Amino acid sequence: MLTLSGTSTYTGATTVSTGMLGVTGSIAASSLTTVQSGAYLAGTGAVGAAVINAGGSLVAGDGMPGTSMTLSSLTMQSGAFYGVVVDPTSSSFANVTGNASLGGATVFPLFASGSYVSKQYTILTAGSITGAFDPTTTNANLPSGFHTSLSYDDTHAYLDLQLNFVPPPGTGLSGNQQNVADAIVNFFDTTGSIPIVFGGLTPAELTQLSGEAGTGAQQTTFYAMDQFLGLITDPFITGRVAPADGAPDTQASGGLAYAEEGDAAGKHDAFAALSAGPNQPIEQRWRAWAAGYGGSQLTDGNAIVGSNDTRTNLYGFAAGADYHLSPDTVVGFALAGGGTRFSVDGQGSGRSDLFQAGAFFRHNAGATYLTGALAYGWQDFTTDRFVTVSGTDHLRGEFDANAWSGRIEGGYRLAAGGIGFTPYAAAQFTAFDMPSYAEHAISGADTFALTYNARNLTDTRAELGLRLDKSFAMADGDLTLRGRLAWAHDFSPDRSLTATFQTLPGASFVVNGAAMAQDSALVTAAAERKWLNGWSAAASFEGEFSDVTRSYSGKGVLRYAW
Repeated sequence: MLTLSGTSTYTGATTVSTGMLGVTGSIAASSLTTVQSGAYLAGTGAVGAAVINAGGSLVAGDGMPGTSMTLSSLTMQSGAFYGVVVDPTSSSFANVTGNASLGGATVFPLFASGSYVSKQYTILTAGSITGAFDPTTTNANLPSGFHTSLSYDDTHAYLDLQLNFVPPPGTGLSGNQQNVADAIVNFFDTTGSIPIVFGGLTPAELTQLSGEAGTGAQQTTFYAMDQFLGLITDPFITGRVAPADGAPDTQASGGLAYAEEGDAAGKHDAFAALSAGPNQPIEQRWRAWAAGYGGSQLTDGNAIVGSNDTRTNLYGFAAGADYHLSPDTVVGFALAGGGTRFSVDGQGSGRSDLFQAGAFFRHNAGATYLTGALAYGWQDFTTDRFVTVSGTDHLRGEFDANAWSGRIEGGYRLAAGGIGFTPYAAAQFTAFDMPSYAEHAISGADTFALTYNARNLTDTRAELGLRLDKSFAMADGDLTLRGRLAWAHDFSPDRSLTATFQTLPGASFVVNGAAMAQDSALVTAAAERKWLNGWSAAASFEGEFSDVTRSYSGKGVLRYAW
């Protein structure tokens, strides 16, 4: 390499036929500088008119971004090379005071490492420009996931750096993946600034970045509130059953009066033991009860949306009391505590402590009943997910959430062949108040940590179904078997959140969790044993099934009347 650092007064032509001529001074007096194939002209000095032949190279500056070479005019032939060095803030460039004829030469950008802060770099300025560079650049050290293009105005040539996501051959991006990709690309296009780690993300990495685990709290809450409402409004718990059509309303409620002792009792079920006399006064107004309940629910993800299978588990313990205002009207309350866990397949998990409180009423009018309840739920959620795009980052979110639920149900009980048939209709709502919250890094970096927007979501459900019961008289009480088959329709099955990358302000996107089916089948099988001393115990199994959901729940209740 030959370096000219002074000011040359030579006025003849200069030819660079091999190697590199570095100009840090001035050869502007030379009538013409020609660079032959295989040779290089570089530096930060001044050059007069220059011609770069095919195979020759002009390297603007001294190999450092932001440096430049000044030329009075520039002519580049097709097949010539124009080299620039780019870092996150600037590029080296040629400053041509006269005309620059670009002639289809190839631009050769060399990229330094770093987080890029500008999407457009000036690589040449001129008094005027004719022609253009070859549109295909030859990049060195281009960050993965980015691509370059060239643009021009009357006096400038620009290198445009753009973020790009290319899915593996033969596959496309799911909805969640596309939402994340769009947010990152839009941020880069808007600000021109992005950490380089956001480039070159694979579809699987985009799924990790979506933070789908944050959506699991919604269905967990709806499931927990549904189980609690079902517990406190169970119309077949002792002392709450309407008598069958045509049967008298007795203290034992609904034809569940205790049977007479002796052999005759074994020949009749509990319906046959109904007293034919007038209504009896209430001797046992109070009934206290305790219960344990729990269950597991699995909801399938959707490959097109990009959601993953989600599993919810819960357990709880409840205690409450009923009070008979009259033979036909019962009111009561209940308190419960427990916990929940949920997991999103491969994307993270969450857990919460759970507190619930509720009040209910029930009124019988002959064979017709009406029951209603209001309930409140509080949970302190913790979510955890792991991102392995660059190392392993353990990201955690913590927040408290509130929920309110209500249910009203009405039915009409008929008896045939000693079996009670109760068609019913019900409406139920759960309102979930989820606050905004931000993740933080437990280990690793917080580069991909998200802030989730608050969401207030109300899920309304309608039910139509049939309840069945059959009682068997026993010497010291009775045994009742019960069942239910129903159809349920949910009006708000989606489970989505809006999230924003904390390191990319404004880069927001919607992440969709596994959605419930709008229509599902409900089944119940239960047994209750009552004793004459006022004690009773019951156990039940409940299932909810649809094309995307399988739910299995159980509860046990112990009651005492006095």
